[in-house]
Amino acid sequence: MKAALRHLKRHKGRSLLTLLAVLIPVYTLVFMFGFASANLQDMFETATNLESGHFQVRGISEHETASTLPLIDDTTAVLDVLNNTDGVAWRTVRLDVPALASVGDRSESILVQGVEPATVARITPIETLLVEGTYLASGENGAVLGQGLAELLDVGVGGDVVLLGVHPDAAMGVIKVPVIGIFQAPDESMERSLIQVDLSSARALVRRPTAATAVVCMVEDVAGPWDVDKIDTVSSSVSERLPEGFEMVDWRELAPMVMTYMNIMRPVLFVFAASFFVLGALVVANTLYLSVMERTRELGLILALGASRARVMRMILIEAGLITAAGATYGALLGVVFMWIVEAFGGVPLPSQFADVFRSMGLSGEIHLSARAGDIVLSAAIMAAVALLAALIPAWRAARFEPVEAMRYVE
Repeated sequence: MKAALRHLKRHKGRSLLTLLAVLIPVYTLVFMFGFASANLQDMFETATNLESGHFQVRGISEHETASTLPLIDDTTAVLDVLNNTDGVAWRTVRLDVPALASVGDRSESILVQGVEPATVARITPIETLLVEGTYLASGENGAVLGQGLAELLDVGVGGDVVLLGVHPDAAMGVIKVPVIGIFQAPDESMERSLIQVDLSSARALVRRPTAATAVVCMVEDVAGPWDVDKIDTVSSSVSERLPEGFEMVDWRELAPMVMTYMNIMRPVLFVFAASFFVLGALVVANTLYLSVMERTRELGLILALGASRARVMRMILIEAGLITAAGATYGALLGVVFMWIVEAFGGVPLPSQFADVFRSMGLSGEIHLSARAGDIVLSAAIMAAVALLAALIPAWRAARFEPVEAMRYVE
């Protein structure tokens, strides 16, 4: 150990190069994992916390179309199953009804979303997006609509909107509701096509007092897409116990874009990681090989004095182990510090045009970094292991020296 440290100090330039060959890949991989993980978590949370939940229970109907969910006449049996299933942290009943919204001579095709105001905040941001008026209260006869739709209908808070329900599983219904709130959403299509009302108002629109189209559920202790096993366990348990005529739809079907992103990022990260590991290993092998060649006479003398070939090989590997362990540790620490600084300032704002693209994909308009501890440790450990494997080549070369020939070696 002392000899290894002494040699590393003697050749500071080469030791620094070897250190950087390990440090830079680890630091870069921590940054990449942080960026990919933060974006994936952002997309997952946006998708599951914006309308879809972790899974939904829906009715099965022959009349189901791509844009209209079948009506559930009564959710009592479903709620009993959910209430008695471990791991279901939260659920709310929702009723989505295709409708025509009219004010005077202006009309627009929209989706009326009947919600339970007391519980729906977990999966809808509309209350936080209000720019005028107030949000719904339980049992209140009122409507909250997007600013874009309010402009199209030329209506404001205090005005009335006539809703004509056209759900294929129900008779046509008409209700008149006052506008109590207007929201502004980052998604323009959402602003122009959605009206939220109390669940009782939506049921009046389809003329069914216990109707629903979905029961939206969230699972306990899910921090991100890496906890999908918990969702799968709970949703499978619910699916097995559902009465006939119901189905369970999980987040993969509800938010396919998140799955697409995950399927793309995994191989991309793997390729980048493999490239960095190989490049780092080549630099480590090259610098150690040059170091061994420079010390040929010294190593030959050590062998001539009776040191075993295994001891010489071990000496080279100890040097490599010390430098790779230091490089991996410092690289991981620098990556963590950089992520902490970025998050301490609330992320790195993107230019407006890029921010708009990110928001359209369900991401925030800033760059965030949030790698898991497991990814950081794994990056450092694999890089250190690969570098040590690369060090076997020069170590084996050193152990194979013939003492007499090595002592006569001239650079």
